[in-house]
This record gives sequence, structure tokens and C-alpha cells, in this order.
Amino acid sequence: MLKVPLEQAKAGMVLARSVSNPKQPDQSLLKAGYKLEEESLNRLKELWVRNLWVRYPSLDFLDDTLDPEITRQQQDMYSALKNQFSADQEMSLAQVPYSVYVQQITSLFSRLLTQKNGASIFINELFGEANDVFLHGTTVAYLSMLIGIHLENYLVHERPKLPSHLATDLTQLGVGCLLHDIGKLSLPEELQNFRITAQDRGDPEWQKHTEAGYEMVQGGLDPTAAQVVLNHHQHFDGSGFPDRKPVFGDAQRLEPLQSDDIHIFCRIACIADRFEGFRKLHDGNIAPSVIALKRMRNPGYKKWFDPQVYAAFEQTVPPFAPGDQVVLNNGQSVVVTELNPAYPCRPIVRPIDLALAEDPNKNKKVEETIEESDINLALRGDLFIQKVDEFDVTEYLF
Repeated sequence: MLKVPLEQAKAGMVLARSVSNPKQPDQSLLKAGYKLEEESLNRLKELWVRNLWVRYPSLDFLDDTLDPEITRQQQDMYSALKNQFSADQEMSLAQVPYSVYVQQITSLFSRLLTQKNGASIFINELFGEANDVFLHGTTVAYLSMLIGIHLENYLVHERPKLPSHLATDLTQLGVGCLLHDIGKLSLPEELQNFRITAQDRGDPEWQKHTEAGYEMVQGGLDPTAAQVVLNHHQHFDGSGFPDRKPVFGDAQRLEPLQSDDIHIFCRIACIADRFEGFRKLHDGNIAPSVIALKRMRNPGYKKWFDPQVYAAFEQTVPPFAPGDQVVLNNGQSVVVTELNPAYPCRPIVRPIDLALAEDPNKNKKVEETIEESDINLALRGDLFIQKVDEFDVTEYLF
């Protein structure tokens, strides 16, 4: 299958995966196997659908990378949050179904573990409004658990009081991340969409969302998950918030946590939250991962992160993921088929011809010919990835 931007989709292409409504991800617009028509394409454009997965010869291996069940579970979590905290609903802590969220996260974590040997790579399939706190929480929960899967030994080291099977259980990390920003719902609307930067970490009123969220979940969640809600903005260098640690020699004064004073789950949540924040643009678009990754490499941000967690994060989030359609500097359209860990911005790519997607029943000889044309960008100094969708990413390569 091949991911194509909607503007490149043509009548006659056959969907390899169902299409969800961007504003209601739990609602399926078209099912896998549907043959696209001009009318359906026009309707998808009206609904602001960005990309489609269509059948394409020689790319069936991507089916193993993109698990539709994981996407469905994320959509279920998003819907549960959205319905519970809808704008016109009076929030009642007694009505918050924490047990439902725990059950959903447990199911998602179990599903992710089944893919552990296939390398847990972040490939996000949910889209919505840039400032949707519920979509943000769902994605941060998913990404945090993927990072945690790469940190098995470190988790055992950082949680020495627990047996190893409990130390590596990421359920409460996922639950805490799912709800980490619900305190923003108590803020004035003009403050809810503030975006933290290295120079501006928000006024005291905005920073209160962590403590407001903690008050909402305290007593309802496992204390470990509640810690994530309270301390996901603590930074490894001690520059975060809220103030939680007594100053030595002055018990009346508090300062932010730092280093391993911060619970390992909060350190994971911090980096997942920042990456997801960098991807969401003010105009509602989602920036390519390579742009967010480049920004996170800025020393002003990188010092916020636990180095071991950051290393696991880089294993989890490639600049260009398998299945990404990109354009090379020579104008050639290609799809990423394999990663080059030593050269993350120079993956192995395969030239594509969208005419083949309009006739997906090509014979094996065509597929073999396509596979032989793969390009290893690590061996081609004259070529590099220039564009992802409408974004020119030349200056963001590393």
C-alpha cells in the first residue's frame, strides 16, 4: 500500500485502509477495498482529509508496519476523552471514567508489545484540530509507550523497588499521558493554546494547568499516573515547573525537580509532549517529523531531556518513516521503504509511479522491477529528500 496526499489521489485507486473523519476519528468515511470515484474524492476534500492509503504493487510489506488495530484503539481513546469532556458538559470528577481509560491503555500497551520484535516506530494516523487537547493526549500516550518499550533495562534501573515485570509495565505512563493536559480545560480559552518555547515558558497562570490537572485526577488515578499529570513539564536540567522540591537550607522555598528526582515516567512524557507540540502548527497543519526533530536538537531544548530517554526517542521516531512519500532534490517522487539508523535522514527509498496505483493488480514481474530500482540515499551524495507534502525540509536535514 502507498500513502498519497489527497490532491494526488485519482478515481480508480483502491483504498488499502479505511478513511476516518478528521474531526471524528472514530467515524469511518470509506472502507478498505473501496474504489475511489470523483464524487467521493470531492467529498473527502470538503472534509479536509489529508492522505489516503491505496493499494500499490510491491509495497505490501508496509501492512506489517501499520497495524489498523492500534489506530482503532487510539481512536477509541480519543472518542472517550472527547465525549467525557465535551465543551457543553459540566465537568464532574465523580463522573470521569478513569477505569475505562486504564482498560483502553492496557489493551493498547498489550497490542504494542506484540510488535516489539518488529521495532516500535512512531507512525501517527490520527488527525484533527491543532489545538485539540484530547487528540494531543491520545498521541502523547501512544508515543510515550513506544519510547518506554525501548527503555526496558533503564526502567528496571530507575524503578528498583519493583519487580522487573512491574517496572516495565507502561500502563500508568499511558494513562497519565492520556490525561496530562486536562488541567488546561480550567484555564481561560485565550490561555489554553499557548505554546511553550525555550525563551517563553508561559506565564504563571498558564503553568497552573499541571496542578489543576493533578487536582482533577488525584485520588482517581494511580499515583504514578497522577505524577505524570503534575510533572510532565519538569526538565532534566531543573528549568521546568511546577516548584516541588524544598531548597536546601530554606524549607519554606521550593524549586523545580531535576535529573533523577523526576519520575522516569514524567521524563518520558516530557519528551513526547514536546515532540507532539512541535508537530502541531498554528494553522492546523501537522509538520513532518523531521522538522520537529530538528527543533528538538536545539541545545535550548535538548538540555530539558534525560539523555537516555532522548536516545530511545530517536530510535522510536525516525525523520522519515516507512511508507512516507517524499520528493528528492531531482524532483523524483519516492516512498521510504527502509531506515538507515546510522544516517537517519538518508533512508532507502523506492521510486513510485502513481499510474500503478490506478491499476493495482499488476503481475509479479512489475513488482520485481520496482524493487530493483530502490535507492539507498546513504550511498548517493548527490541526492537528498527535499519535500514532504508541501513542506520543503532541506534546511531541517541532519
